[in-house]
Amino acid sequence: MSYSEKALLVAARVAGTRVHHTKFKTALDAVARVIQMGNALSVPAGISVIAPAGAGKTFLIESIQHNVCKWPFLRPNSVLSASLKEAPSVGQVQDELLANLNYAIPPRSGRKNNASSFDLLEEAIKQHGIRLIAIDEYQHVFLARKLDARADMIDWTKRLLTKTKCPVLLAGTETLRSIEKVDPQLSSRIPAVVALPAFENDEEWQGMLSAFASAIPEVDLSPLRAQYATPVFKSTRGMMRLLKSLIIEVSMIAIDSGEREVARSHLRLAFHRLFGADSSLTNPFD
Repeated sequence: MSYSEKALLVAARVAGTRVHHTKFKTALDAVARVIQMGNALSVPAGISVIAPAGAGKTFLIESIQHNVCKWPFLRPNSVLSASLKEAPSVGQVQDELLANLNYAIPPRSGRKNNASSFDLLEEAIKQHGIRLIAIDEYQHVFLARKLDARADMIDWTKRLLTKTKCPVLLAGTETLRSIEKVDPQLSSRIPAVVALPAFENDEEWQGMLSAFASAIPEVDLSPLRAQYATPVFKSTRGMMRLLKSLIIEVSMIAIDSGEREVARSHLRLAFHRLFGADSSLTNPFD
């Protein structure tokens, strides 16, 4: 099985489509406030973005990096980001941040040179005019088995805020809410919390489907809302990542079948391809 070039071009268009739903806009507005206030006042400022896997927190960071809102206070390449591993360490996050600033660094930082790496990072953030530091998957700090590793990461985050005076965005799953209780010195520096929950099967969900239909002229996606809103919701569990993946599959299938309008048979096959032949999930389009 292979997709046509035309189908792949449409898939790329779907993948690049950005739909700023209500919660997404609220989160963007909250981040904009933190960026402006933190940089104007030069005081520690931060925000936590909480979302289940696939609900859009990484997409939010990417949208801010690309300044899709065209904020005048956010210069190109002024958002620095990193993503924590399941066993987070100060060395890992510093290495990734420095690498994203194109600094030559050792393959692995150790405790002995963490301090010098931090000094280099602090200076680099100032030199590059960084206006926001975004750290994804920060829930791993609170899931760390080693208490020393957790304490090191929290202390490092506080020091980063204090020394650089650069606003910080922490993104993660529901476990990230622990930030409100675990360390008052950290939560006082990062007091704002916004959530990107999974969608409900309501008017906003209908609006999401309409937005994708309007953005993709090569194939008629209007049946997703008119006829299949509920089974599409069931198959994606209201998750943006899964919704995009399903729309990508069904768009390519419809185009390569020579039919412009999406039909149930296309959706049935798209679900099968997305989740695999041996999935235990029930196909809602059968």
